[in-house]
Amino acid sequence: MPNWLYKFFGDTIAPLIHKKDGRSYKKPNTFSDTSTPFSPSSFWVRPPEPVVSLSLHIFDPPMLYRPRVFLWLPHFFVTVLHCPKCIAGVLEKNGAVTPRRITDDDDCYYIVTWRYYCRKGCKSTFRGWNKLILNSLPPYLRLAVPAVLSRKGGLSKTVVTQLRVSNQHKMGPSGVQSLLFERHTLRFNTLQLQYAEAVFELVRGHQMEINKSQSTLHSYFATKKLPSFGNFSDQDGYAGFVPSEHYLAEMLNRAIEEEELDANQHTACIAPDQIAIDDSHKVNKHIAKVDGVPVFGALWTCMDSRYIRAQALTLTKAHEERAGLLSGVSNSIELYGYDYPSIAFSDDPAKVPA
Repeated sequence: MPNWLYKFFGDTIAPLIHKKDGRSYKKPNTFSDTSTPFSPSSFWVRPPEPVVSLSLHIFDPPMLYRPRVFLWLPHFFVTVLHCPKCIAGVLEKNGAVTPRRITDDDDCYYIVTWRYYCRKGCKSTFRGWNKLILNSLPPYLRLAVPAVLSRKGGLSKTVVTQLRVSNQHKMGPSGVQSLLFERHTLRFNTLQLQYAEAVFELVRGHQMEINKSQSTLHSYFATKKLPSFGNFSDQDGYAGFVPSEHYLAEMLNRAIEEEELDANQHTACIAPDQIAIDDSHKVNKHIAKVDGVPVFGALWTCMDSRYIRAQALTLTKAHEERAGLLSGVSNSIELYGYDYPSIAFSDDPAKVPA
């Protein structure tokens, strides 16, 4: 992180989460301040509006760089934060965790949380965004987390949704990466333009009202030098960041795998209007090779008109490898009381079992 960001966390965020009421940490003001309708309670600490700062002639680029910060402090919203491993233990706060950068659709924000320690139980340590802790929280509280995290970073749920929809419409992670880069740089360019226009307005007003003999910008800046706004990729300045295509693909796979059981259950509850059976020989050429020879013979897929109902990597073309999967589809149809599909077809009928 650049130095200005360290200073921002030290001067602004640290006092919020370390404020004490006696021996206990006090709930941040952003969680409880409901005194005015235009400043409601929120998990978010938001940066100042650029227009307001610039209108007051505050030309401080790091102030305009400031990211949003999400304060994830779940212990303030439950009576007791129990250890998700030993259940009997009560988690104690064990220091703040390094902020985690999250990529959103047009900028990056940070999540700040505590590290929790089961002192009297299993001696385990958890970060506030640990899956075990999240799964132990009430659902309405768990759903407030705005991101899907990886080991060192994360994506906002908005970006994950973009990945899902783009993948369904053949845009893929590469297209989403280009879209994110476009939107992130557009936001930076907008801030830079606002900064430059505010400086120009100040200079023009200074020329017209104070020293009418000044005719150039250079003569004004000789008396008052304003800081440069910098570049998008300047690691000591704005420090713009867009994840790679590979990272986006990994995060999409992670999000799909986390919801695999729910997706399978949803599909099983839908009546199949038809059955289409097909063998693909493309996927097996890229996985599980021994001495250059693919282990699997084909990827067998059974679909209705919209969803995959069964799928498996098969070693041979024997019907026995498919019979169990077809029986599972049949059992699901009977379990939910649906009629069997009116037609089943394949591009190679001779290989379809009767």
